[in-house]
Amino acid sequence: MKTYLQRRKSAPYTILILMLALFFTKPAACFAQSKVTDSLTKVLAAHPLKDTTRVNILNQLSRYLFTQAPSLTETYAKEAFHISDSLRYLPGKMWATRNLALAENAKGNLEKQADLTLEALKWAEALNDLKATGILNADLGNIFIEQQQPRQGLIYQKKALAIKQQGHDQAEIGKTLNGIGTSYMVLKDWDSALHFLYASERIKLALNDHRGLAYAYENIGTVLMAKGNYKDALRYHTMASQYYKESDNVQGVIKSYLNLAQTNILLKDLTAAEEDLANAQLLNKNIQNARNEMIYYKFRAMLDSARGNYAQALENYKEFQALNEDYFSTEKSKFIANSKEKYESEKKQHENELLKKEQLLHLSTIRQQKIFVILCTGLFLALATITVMLYRVFKRQRDLYGQLNSRNRRVQQQNQIIMDQNAALESGNQVKDKIFSVISHDLRAPLGILEGLLFLLRDEKMSQEQFNMFVDDLWRDMKNTSSMMDNLLQWANSQMKGIRVMPDDFNITALLDSEFELLQTLARQKNIQLNHFLPQVIHVYADKDMIRMVLRNLISNAIKFTPRNGSIIVDYKLLPDKVEVMVKDNGIGIPAEDQSKVFSNIYYSTTGTQNEKGCGLGLPLSKDFIQRNNGQIWFHSNMDRGTSFHFTLPLSEEEEEHTPGMTIILQATRDYSH
Repeated sequence: MKTYLQRRKSAPYTILILMLALFFTKPAACFAQSKVTDSLTKVLAAHPLKDTTRVNILNQLSRYLFTQAPSLTETYAKEAFHISDSLRYLPGKMWATRNLALAENAKGNLEKQADLTLEALKWAEALNDLKATGILNADLGNIFIEQQQPRQGLIYQKKALAIKQQGHDQAEIGKTLNGIGTSYMVLKDWDSALHFLYASERIKLALNDHRGLAYAYENIGTVLMAKGNYKDALRYHTMASQYYKESDNVQGVIKSYLNLAQTNILLKDLTAAEEDLANAQLLNKNIQNARNEMIYYKFRAMLDSARGNYAQALENYKEFQALNEDYFSTEKSKFIANSKEKYESEKKQHENELLKKEQLLHLSTIRQQKIFVILCTGLFLALATITVMLYRVFKRQRDLYGQLNSRNRRVQQQNQIIMDQNAALESGNQVKDKIFSVISHDLRAPLGILEGLLFLLRDEKMSQEQFNMFVDDLWRDMKNTSSMMDNLLQWANSQMKGIRVMPDDFNITALLDSEFELLQTLARQKNIQLNHFLPQVIHVYADKDMIRMVLRNLISNAIKFTPRNGSIIVDYKLLPDKVEVMVKDNGIGIPAEDQSKVFSNIYYSTTGTQNEKGCGLGLPLSKDFIQRNNGQIWFHSNMDRGTSFHFTLPLSEEEEEHTPGMTIILQATRDYSH
């Protein structure tokens, strides 16, 4: 096989001349970036040989396509990586890994981008490549900025700046100054941000670097807008838009249109803002960027509000909140998937280590067995000392087997510990995922709507009378959210730390009375008749707080699935040593195919008759609490005829002494419907 130096000498001279021209000549500002990529594509097609020259062309082309076609960036980078790996060409492998990290950035996988960038940085430091080390430190700083960790990002950006200043690379210094300015933007330190951004602008103007100026002008415009200098902000955003178009950076053009729309709204030029938003939406249809669409609806709500169309502004703000929630959920899913991937990798690594230990143990056993065979052969040859030698060998073998058995037992114990730890980790992950799911979907939505209404009310974009129209719905959503939070906290506590049951004698009727006023308020909103027939005193022996949660969950659930003008009854049946409590409604019922899910760990949940939401924890939690208090719980349900939930609790000793040995039903009625 040829050496690395021989392969370089064998590359055609014409290809080397083209590569030198592309690597070390700055394109003139008047040339669009697409012409550079076209030229590189032609050079690549003319050089099919899989050598270091092709690797360099692939890496250069992959980097240029990052802002135009991220999928092609990944394709070319993967080919460059595989060729470099086969040639053991570390510089090509390093730049290919960096380009793969940029492709992950385009997908929004910041965790994966960080892992790949750190790997590339390790190789750059091994090669003592000062330029690559500076660029990769700057990349890490940018990743931390996107992850909303600007102070951590500043550490890497300033380290990158010091390295690049040693190499006197003005183009790279300008990029890093822009990155430091971006960090201060996130920290809202506007004056420091402008200091570094203007320094970046001066360098890029001197180099006639229009592509780099687009990023600097966008950031300067954003800072000036935050400082209230809208006219200058508009001028910088306009120049950024021009240079983004010149360099075929579609994502940059869309961001420029959105920035121009926001600035024009603040300048009261609503016609221009409308045109900018329309252009941004048209371009974003091609690349389907979820973050751009989310920002579009936010600025659309601002524009409608500025025009006085508050109803449409609220609709657009709700759409923004929904997209923001989806974006948050997507980021969370990516984070969980990446964490799971890391966990699986560490788990496999640990399993491999255990396998290696077992292999070493087996090899040791084989070696000892060989020694035993040799000793036996020697014993047969030395007939005179056969008795003594056999005695020693058998004694030694017995000790050896004892040691092996002891080691095997220890390995089995360690394996069992690892299996128990894995099970605990899986359970913890399920609890964490459920908590994230409820918080990100069921709890954020009503809070987002409340935020939108308060935003309009604070800025006097909505009258008090208009706000009052939403008060009842907001109150219902907040109570529903509060109930979900109680269930979530109780469930998480039972799953992760366990709950101590603290039973005592108490009057279950008094407990129901204390909760009935709040539940009656919820029922009145749907004009539901809510009554209970419990007598004044029934003493039971159970955990009072757990039973309070059960009553609240069952009655709230009945209200949720009972339509307007319906009725709910809480009745009871007194047995010799226990009481049976029943919550009956004439609601929509539970489908037969879903009845097996009600008390299961699937956390089954559907919306109520007025789209009330739940998290699916109330009924499984109620079952757990009743069983912990030595009771039973069950239900009967028919579609469109209603559902009745039943549970039993042991009576207190005092109550049992006063209860006859037969079943009785009392008719003491309490009507809370008025």
